[in-house]
Amino acid sequence: MSKPANYTDEEILLALIWTMPKKLTKGQIGRILGIKSAGQKHWSDRFKRLGAKNLLSIEKLDAGELFFGSPILKYYLTGANLEAIWSQYFINDELNGVVIDPFLAPFSAGIWNVTSSPQFSKLVGSKFNYHFLCAKNTAAPTKSSEIIKSLSKEKLWKNMDAVLSICWKTEAYQRKPALTAPLNQEQKKTYNVLLSLYAEQIKAHPADYKKFTALFEKNFNYLPLIVA
Repeated sequence: MSKPANYTDEEILLALIWTMPKKLTKGQIGRILGIKSAGQKHWSDRFKRLGAKNLLSIEKLDAGELFFGSPILKYYLTGANLEAIWSQYFINDELNGVVIDPFLAPFSAGIWNVTSSPQFSKLVGSKFNYHFLCAKNTAAPTKSSEIIKSLSKEKLWKNMDAVLSICWKTEAYQRKPALTAPLNQEQKKTYNVLLSLYAEQIKAHPADYKKFTALFEKNFNYLPLIVA
């Protein structure tokens, strides 16, 4: 019998991000990851450690005398959890809190103004971004276990970052259309889907969007692209 994959905390968090906004039990998270033994005690200990770091929210349901009085625990992410994930994985404390820039790619150079502002970090885990992530997942559900198994550590990092920063990038692309020029047809098709979801969230959460854009405008770099 093959040994089940021993997923890292980062992979577990990424799976939860992909299933937002659902509240899941240990067993449900295990099935997402393809692990049959996720209901065992060591998984409870892992989730407890993640919860202590505010990387995960844990809800205890009172089931009375059902299940011999054992509590039912559900695990999920909130906007505050996303902020904590961002701070832990994408801010380098050795550099006095300066945000590491994991976004830079050949087609996005010039749009990020990386500063030590805590507002920038909060922006990526903002409530509006959370709404957007939930809408994206509902519209295009992902088989988390299939994707996670194929990810290298470097790709996992980039994927987690892409999920956390997708709202910011969509806003940037709308304001600087030249950024989408190098995208291929498949990427443009995905971008158009994201734009429609983005528009829905703006309409549904106007107050959150106003706060989001206020912070965005303080951090967006308007310098023109340098074309080689």
